[in-house]
Amino acid sequence: MRKTTWALLMLIIFVGLTLLRDSDSVEADWKFQGPITLTEKTYEKVDAQAAILLDSQTGEIMYAQNADTPYPVASMSKMMTEYMLLEAIKEERVDWDDEIVVSENAAATGGARVHLVAGEAYPIKDLYEAMAIGSANNAAVAIGEYLAGSTSAFAEQMNLKAAELNLRSSSFVNATGLDTGNGQNEMTARDVGMLAYHLLNDFPDIVKWTVEPSHTNLMLDGKNADWSIAGLDGLKTSYTNAAGYCFTATAKRGDKRLISVVMGAEEDTTRFTETKKLMERGFDNG
Repeated sequence: MRKTTWALLMLIIFVGLTLLRDSDSVEADWKFQGPITLTEKTYEKVDAQAAILLDSQTGEIMYAQNADTPYPVASMSKMMTEYMLLEAIKEERVDWDDEIVVSENAAATGGARVHLVAGEAYPIKDLYEAMAIGSANNAAVAIGEYLAGSTSAFAEQMNLKAAELNLRSSSFVNATGLDTGNGQNEMTARDVGMLAYHLLNDFPDIVKWTVEPSHTNLMLDGKNADWSIAGLDGLKTSYTNAAGYCFTATAKRGDKRLISVVMGAEEDTTRFTETKKLMERGFDNG
């Protein structure tokens, strides 16, 4: 009995020493390898109220600053109007050759605009280009009224589409982003970025229009090295007193496409210089 007990005791001691040796080896290996470091890149703060940078293929968020606070979004909300029109065309509910008879309400819409005469008919494609390239508010209202029957009905459809696209903190009252006395469209930087993500992935041909230089997107003219970006081909600028200067950008280099959103910059050029910083770091560190 004593021999059996002694043998069992020796076995326990041997196993314990083996485990201790193995744990010491693991500890030694961990010390040798050094501390774990995060692979996520760090960015200095963007000079704006909110910002986000994401990969357009994967949806991966590469940088976020105050990205979940809703702000007035101004004309960047026209990306939702664009999405809904392009979806209607894809589903063959409307056609590029359809003509819209412009209402008094649409014709009278202020801000950025093109010459539209109430009662006259204009091709949808022309109105779309005026909205997407020139940010024409009256063209956006005409499109919204054509798709839904009225401005208020179109706003309801915009909110339903936002819910469908999982834009959780967005609210729309019109097709333009103007404050017309009934409130104004609000979105978070995250929602704007995801709206751009859906727009680019569901309708990739959109960049054929947004790559065109406009009086609002100065980054596309390539004349100022402070904010010119290789591969930039869109997407939407916006400004109101409440929203500040905003810009949703997209650029592609090789197989990689990025989307950035800058909201609430205090100066016109700031939204472009901050966009360049985000984009360049995203491509360099991606």
